[in-house]
Amino acid sequence: MNVKALLEDGAGGEYLSHLFSIERYAWMALSYDMALAVDMDGCILEANAAWARASGHWPETLRGQYLLEFMDFEDRERVLAQFQSLITSDAATTTFDFRFRCADGKFKRFNWNMLFSPDNEIFYCIVKDLSDVHDLRHAAYHDTLTGLPNRLFLTDALPRLIETAAEHDHILALMFLDLDGFKDVNDTLGHQAGDILLQTVAERLRQCLSRPENCVRLGGDEFVLLETWPCDCHGALRLAESVIASVNQPVLIDGNEVRVGVSIGIALAPQDAEEPAPLMELADQAMYRAKRGGKNRCFFAAEPLEVCGSAGLESSGVKA
Repeated sequence: MNVKALLEDGAGGEYLSHLFSIERYAWMALSYDMALAVDMDGCILEANAAWARASGHWPETLRGQYLLEFMDFEDRERVLAQFQSLITSDAATTTFDFRFRCADGKFKRFNWNMLFSPDNEIFYCIVKDLSDVHDLRHAAYHDTLTGLPNRLFLTDALPRLIETAAEHDHILALMFLDLDGFKDVNDTLGHQAGDILLQTVAERLRQCLSRPENCVRLGGDEFVLLETWPCDCHGALRLAESVIASVNQPVLIDGNEVRVGVSIGIALAPQDAEEPAPLMELADQAMYRAKRGGKNRCFFAAEPLEVCGSAGLESSGVKA
């Protein structure tokens, strides 16, 4: 599981802290956006290569520096208050922007999605360059690579979708998706091929939904799909089967035929949970059961354990 998916301004708690302690900075290498880890004193512990492209600062020049030194003076008090709010409040994440000093001495406006892990006492940050973006709200709520809504969008939209489904006596399905075989494509053909694959999969997932705007990229190779039915429990299973069939179709990248699968965890509101956080957690756990069950299939959060999809993904990978 790509930890970057947990940083797009959403999840928190013991589960996140456990993952961060295991895969502390592995998520940075897969992040298309700038990524940063900062300790409680504001010292930069680690940064990824995307900073060189956007700011001119190489990761090795940022390590050991204090983030405060790169902030515009007028933004410092406000930003430090945002950092402090994550430590003292119940909120695990926040988002804000400020002017950041680049290597050439000029300032750029960067948007920060930040998560605080109290167990590790580390701030984990995903950062977007907004200096040339006119629609700042759209940029903050959408993924740079695929154009899909991001975790911040999901955080805002999910409570409303759950409430609307309950008002109309409908079923809301939250599907947590993780691609099977994506890492092999990245390792074999490189990150550019991986980006093309993610863009292709994103478009296929959008086409599976009645409302394409409810297809969310959490980060890395993880996605969330949201769909509502008028009291039809079987609709989620049919959608999952359609998603698996669509994702399983080959993708041609630079003369190579690439195939991946998808493991899906499904949680239903209001049956499984009526609040966003437990609904997400149940879907995530069900996705892991799909992984352990052979991949390229789906599991429901509730008992009895229903499964759909193939018996495995033997065909995933790259063919010349």
